[in-house]
Amino acid sequence: MWLLDALRRRGGSNLPARYVFLIPDKVTSPRGGIMNIVRHCQIAAELGAPAVLATDTGKDPHGQEWFLHQLPVIKWSQRRRQDTCVVPDLWSKRANKVHGPCVVYMQVPNRLYNDFDHTREDLQIWTDSSLMLTLCRERYPGKEIPIVPNVVDNKAFPFIPQQERREGMIIVFPRKGSDFIDSVFAEYARRGGQYWKPKVLDKMRFDRMAKVFEQAQAFLASADVEGCALPPQESMAAGVVVVGKDANGANFCMQHGKTAMVASTPEEVAIALRELEAPSLRATLAHNAYDFIKQFFPDAAPMAFWRQILSARSRCPLPSGQGA
Repeated sequence: MWLLDALRRRGGSNLPARYVFLIPDKVTSPRGGIMNIVRHCQIAAELGAPAVLATDTGKDPHGQEWFLHQLPVIKWSQRRRQDTCVVPDLWSKRANKVHGPCVVYMQVPNRLYNDFDHTREDLQIWTDSSLMLTLCRERYPGKEIPIVPNVVDNKAFPFIPQQERREGMIIVFPRKGSDFIDSVFAEYARRGGQYWKPKVLDKMRFDRMAKVFEQAQAFLASADVEGCALPPQESMAAGVVVVGKDANGANFCMQHGKTAMVASTPEEVAIALRELEAPSLRATLAHNAYDFIKQFFPDAAPMAFWRQILSARSRCPLPSGQGA
């Protein structure tokens, strides 16, 4: 695999090569793209790989309250030449400072920056959906780009049937289109809708947010642009019905009439919400969505992805040599 080839060329010290996942120092609310990177680090560590998070300060701003992890954290400046560094798209320019194997993880359509040398042989680009793959191929030609499975935490979001949930509660994120959300519920009321009542989630700790997902019956996808789009996927894991925008395909888990109700305008969403007042439709969608999304649970496709990487590495032990 490309990582092994790059490591052989670079050489390394006698210290074991690590996977170093760069994340921000500060967080005001759970962010799906960073959460997804943390979860990949968790899986690599669970499989026995030396995997660590890295921040500029070396401190963990997330911990149990945010991303529910117990992973070692180092300073970004403490990375070594033989380490494989995973850099989020937000900081893709930092890839130029990585003197060794590097991954730039592209998860958001409006963050495909040309601020790093994508032609390097020891640099790979990862992405998370067919939409993003198309965009990445256009922006970074000549690169083999895998679609890396998102990680949906089914322990934090256990499946709970619709009939055991709070009637009429629908989750909304105001930071993802507050005007659209307001228009949806104005149109819903105009059409005589009274069942659905929005539950606003904003700057809420991850553990508290997860509790809301145990109660709500529906989730409104309101963003025009999405990254790895974990909220609708976590909704599907939990048994929460998803309705709203598919963000031009970024919400790839939303298949209209099967796993979700796709609707792009306030009028279309209001109509869909009236339809979702029917318990039988909600139950069908919830079970279909769960069957689809379970492929992204940690012990499914994500773990298979990391087993493949680590198996290849174990068959070809890393050489020792001079460090950076």
